Amino acid sequence: MGVVFRNSEFINEQDLVIRSSNRSFNYGDGFFETIKIINTKPFNFTSHYARYSLACEVLKLKNEETVVSLLLVINKLINKNKLINGSVKIHISRKEGGRYQPKSKGCEIMINTYSGFEFEQNTPVSLCVFSDEVKTMGRLSNIKSVNAAVSVLGAIHAKNLGYKNAILRNTKGNYIEATNSSLFIVKDSVIYTPPLTDGCIDGTMRAWVLNNHKIIEKSLSLADIKQSDEVFITNALTGITAANGVEETIFTDFNYADELQNKLISLSEGLLEY
Repeated sequence: MGVVFRNSEFINEQDLVIRSSNRSFNYGDGFFETIKIINTKPFNFTSHYARYSLACEVLKLKNEETVVSLLLVINKLINKNKLINGSVKIHISRKEGGRYQPKSKGCEIMINTYSGFEFEQNTPVSLCVFSDEVKTMGRLSNIKSVNAAVSVLGAIHAKNLGYKNAILRNTKGNYIEATNSSLFIVKDSVIYTPPLTDGCIDGTMRAWVLNNHKIIEKSLSLADIKQSDEVFITNALTGITAANGVEETIFTDFNYADELQNKLISLSEGLLEY
């Protein structure tokens, strides 16, 4: 048990109380951010704060934290928990009051920490496709909403079939992301990823890849994925992970995934800035 930040104070985790009237609990009226910590420093923090601000806008919440104030709280929490490598999770819920019609635009905030590791070379993973449920193509699908039922069901589907992850579809039948990761394919030495307008999460590691490599955004069909030369997925905690297969289609080329992950590893060896 460590220290958590709850609204305006730092408290012991065992003293944390979440009321039954909490709006995230009752209505899924909230969002979260998970930020990797490397050598006590939040990695890619500006991308996380940009998505934090986007989530407040989409959910009609008042953003009560500036980039400076949020970073200050996170750094204090890292110090209190003596966290070197791992992650912090920020959970935002609308203030209590009302039913479907809320009474406030204000936020309740909780931040906790988890121990973990620096970036390392990832073992390639197997992927399947999940078609039972689909994601909408609105802006709500771009944020880390606490309503993640499609991803949860996709992850269960993958596990039941013996795969490590599942690729999700949108309402048009395009393939947009994995259950917890952004999706990239490589064809003829060109990297492609679905556009945000297709309903994928505005991934912070996705943003890092777009800032560090030439990427073309385009809608992806299942044929695009299975006929590609390389497939990889990305998320904030593990970085870049190659796929060694999508169902019966096998991939043996991991060059771009390895190149990008090696760049992340080199950054984590001496991280000096956020």
